[in-house]
Amino acid sequence: MSEKMMYGSSLKGMRATLGETLVEIGRENEKVVVIDCETGTATNILEFRDTFPDRFVTTGVAEQSGLSFAFGVARAGMIPIVPLFSSFLTRRACDQIFIQAGYADANIKLIGCYSGLTSPNTGATHQSVNDISIMRAMPNFTVIETADPNELKQALNAMMEIEGPVYLRMIRGDIKKYDVSCVPKNHEFKIGKSTVLKEGKDITLIGSGLMVSRCLEAAEMLKGNNIEAEVINLSAIKPFDTETVLKSVKKTGRAVTAENHSIIGGAGSAVLENLSDKCPVLTKMVGIMDKYGESGELEDLFGKYGLTSEKVFEAALELMK
Repeated sequence: MSEKMMYGSSLKGMRATLGETLVEIGRENEKVVVIDCETGTATNILEFRDTFPDRFVTTGVAEQSGLSFAFGVARAGMIPIVPLFSSFLTRRACDQIFIQAGYADANIKLIGCYSGLTSPNTGATHQSVNDISIMRAMPNFTVIETADPNELKQALNAMMEIEGPVYLRMIRGDIKKYDVSCVPKNHEFKIGKSTVLKEGKDITLIGSGLMVSRCLEAAEMLKGNNIEAEVINLSAIKPFDTETVLKSVKKTGRAVTAENHSIIGGAGSAVLENLSDKCPVLTKMVGIMDKYGESGELEDLFGKYGLTSEKVFEAALELMK
């Protein structure tokens, strides 16, 4: 069978996992309703539509209406899942999310697709580099970002087990290089729990999402300088897993945070906020500076905006000095 393609890109990894897992969740729970706003082809959720046509709704190119409809679905006792481009979801429908999901403490599951710089050639309008800062500022919300398809699958199932609004952030993930496995095969995802992927004693590298793989690569590079780095997969952004991070930085005394997001209000900010009164340590943040994105090839964008293992490596060396 030929490899399935979409817009010239391989449909594997995160998007494949999302589509397959939503169908599995739909089979297990007849209360699940998927709501789309005409991005279903790109987000790869149309198999759910074909399998459960009576539980798939599109509101057209109208994200605000989609979220308002999701609120009504939740009030009716069903469980709405809304997978959309995170740029359209968290910016265009921000007020509806704040009032009808967060303030109402509604059982609505939001999936932010194409997060960070992983929507390359559509540029700044489609790139979502501030969605974590928006979503973690909303009371009642659980905020998750996973490192690889295996963890994404587990997180999708885990979010269905809790009552209340959830924001699950994921990347486009259509290039094989970025669809790497980061978590062990025996990894068990838990809401509110981050994980140590590599033990170390000299410095802590704290990555979220696609930057977890960069942190692991940087840790290998640091070995050449006789530096043993500990690597944390920061999947639990809110509620924040203070225990895991605190234990690590108390041991190492230094930390580098790395994220596919603005350094303002994102995962790195969450780390600093939680450590400031418990164990303030020397910290450097790797991520997108106070800038908008732009169109380009992913490799070029990651290099220009500093989302590379080399950047994590350099930040760690500076701290060690």
